[in-house]
Amino acid sequence: MLKTFVQVAAGLACLAVAATPSTAKAIAIAPASIPERVAQAQVIVVGKVGKVEDKNVSTTAFPGATDKVEYQVVGFKVEDALLGAKDAKEIRVGFIPPQANPGGPLIRPGRRPSVVLTTDQEGCLFLTKHHAEDFYVPMMYFDVIDKKSNTFEKDVEETKRCCKLLADPDASLKAKDTEDRFLTAAMLIVRYRTNRTGATKTEDVPAEQSKQILKALADADWTPPGQPGGPVARGFQMTPQAVFFRLGLTDKDGWKQPQDFTKLPEEAKKWLKENAETYKIQRFVAETKEKKD
Repeated sequence: MLKTFVQVAAGLACLAVAATPSTAKAIAIAPASIPERVAQAQVIVVGKVGKVEDKNVSTTAFPGATDKVEYQVVGFKVEDALLGAKDAKEIRVGFIPPQANPGGPLIRPGRRPSVVLTTDQEGCLFLTKHHAEDFYVPMMYFDVIDKKSNTFEKDVEETKRCCKLLADPDASLKAKDTEDRFLTAAMLIVRYRTNRTGATKTEDVPAEQSKQILKALADADWTPPGQPGGPVARGFQMTPQAVFFRLGLTDKDGWKQPQDFTKLPEEAKKWLKENAETYKIQRFVAETKEKKD
């Protein structure tokens, strides 16, 4: 029973990341924390929606798909490139328009949460390059933070902090501040251990970086968020325990799940310290087709 509970908890920790792109009204998917969004984005920009392109783009939504969907594409005027899109004045952003639902909310096939971008809308976008087309897409509804949001300024500031940490992750993993080290390690684990391409191939993270990530995780405050003296609350998905589960450790790695769940933090930190020098974190990599002569 305990093992089942832990497996379910670990699965819930990854739910917001593994779910398909989406409208919050259709499926109750809690927004991922800002660090999670930063970890998974290829481009993060602050700016304003410009012109909507005259023609939609018909293409597949993900690698391996056979059915095509219609993407509406807009020009997004970049005012501040926080990640990627260096020196870009404007980038193309695509989204799948929701269907009209008279008298009700906007929906799209499969009742998946969706994004709608309108001319002159301002905000911060967390984007991923479309797998086949020359535009970027927000993968989830919460990957667009509207400037009218009450938390916009706060969210952008946190985004900038996270981007700064990931700009030089090796240095950030050795920062004086324990929270900075953990936050960097957590974002790297989320980035490395989230498979959004369906790839079956993995590769070793460089040994020194892997070691520093495990050490930062071991040194983190494992006190449950919300308790007096506990760490900064960033949702369940970014607690040291949830991040630890993302490593996907098994018996072959020398990890034994304690029967007493209350001892999990102690045992996890012990494993991290004992294996930091030898264990290498595995990251998912997109497989490329080799060209034939």
